[in-house]
Amino acid sequence: MPTLSAQLLQVADSSIVDSACRTITESVELTAAERAVVLTEVSRLCAQMVELSTALADIEDEPDLYRSLAALWLELRFTWQRHNLVANYDTIRTGTCSPMVLVRASVASYLLDRMESLLERDHRDQLGDTAVQLLDVVRDDIERGAATSEV
Repeated sequence: MPTLSAQLLQVADSSIVDSACRTITESVELTAAERAVVLTEVSRLCAQMVELSTALADIEDEPDLYRSLAALWLELRFTWQRHNLVANYDTIRTGTCSPMVLVRASVASYLLDRMESLLERDHRDQLGDTAVQLLDVVRDDIERGAATSEV
């Protein structure tokens, strides 16, 4: 089985990701500047995945790579959810939504799918478990903060 680091490099392959995201940005009416913003965001995310992969490439680094990748996955998942909610509510309210919001939701969805489909099942399961642990830590921090502010 390929290492998580090696699989992450495949996920972040900018030649594939850039091409797919360019197609997404061209599927709706965006200005050249808006397209550039989205493609820059995608390039930045791919660069972050490559940085993670290369910095934590040793097999003994995998637990830390899982934590970092889980945080990145959650960030992307929440980004997708936010854009998707805005698009849905805007469409319900006005009958349309901003093409930029739609493109950002689509790009996030594509990247999530790419990340999830290119990882081995064991890696996906471990990523999910690590994401849940991260959310538990955040919940505990919030509860501790709320308890201290009540004092």
